[in-house]
Amino acid sequence: MCNLYDESKQFEMTPPSSNLSSLFPTGRAVRNPLGKVYFVVILKGKAMVRIDGKSMLLPERTFLFLPPGHLLLRLSCTQDFLFQYLSFSFDFLSDFPLLLKADISNQVTNAPCLPMSPEDFSLIKMYYHFIYHRYLDAECPSEVIKGMLFSLVLEVCRMYSGRNISVEMSRQDKLVDGFFSLLHKYCTQERMAAFYASRLCISDKYLMRSIKKQTGQTFHYWMADFILREAKLMLRSTDLSVTEIADKLSFPNSSSFARFFRKYTGFSPVQFRNEA
Repeated sequence: MCNLYDESKQFEMTPPSSNLSSLFPTGRAVRNPLGKVYFVVILKGKAMVRIDGKSMLLPERTFLFLPPGHLLLRLSCTQDFLFQYLSFSFDFLSDFPLLLKADISNQVTNAPCLPMSPEDFSLIKMYYHFIYHRYLDAECPSEVIKGMLFSLVLEVCRMYSGRNISVEMSRQDKLVDGFFSLLHKYCTQERMAAFYASRLCISDKYLMRSIKKQTGQTFHYWMADFILREAKLMLRSTDLSVTEIADKLSFPNSSSFARFFRKYTGFSPVQFRNEA
């Protein structure tokens, strides 16, 4: 497993970037290091990521609090996507009082993605601007950055502990979030947009438009993506035959499953299993 993260540095910060793969790798999930916390701000556009196997939509004006040890994977992002993040070790702020109370830790665990109000979004961007400016100054004492970071942490705790965690998502964001929850549960059984739309009490056309607008990808893209991931998991980690896997994934026969798998991977299921 490749290591995208430099665990030796107690504090790091990136400039605004469109390269989401610097934090969320593509293709195979990587676990962010133990002992480091990541603060991620979505400045523009939207991204779809997977955290510990759960798909999450990250639209503009989202704050993402990533504690240590989570499996991260990039799924997609819009062309105008822009984000910025910083990371720090627990030791870096060891001179300051306990940062995270139990209720904040629970909030972060249950809802790492926080939609920010316009006011909080402006405030957090200001913090990032000043901290990054000092971070680039080689002569800036680390105590200055520590003080600014501590203040930022307190603001983040305020946001997660207050009503800001309930900032309203748009109707389409809620629909897409609901769609992915259903897709996790039913992707091996149900292929038709009408099924998911009926569960969400909307038309299939509206669902497909919402998915395309919010994620930059189509309904059929996500359906194939989820089925393919299930197929790869079964091929890698079980002794099920190709016919049995095809049946579990609701393909009419092993031949149709093999055609589907080869279309998206370039390999037959047997070749993929032998290479894994």
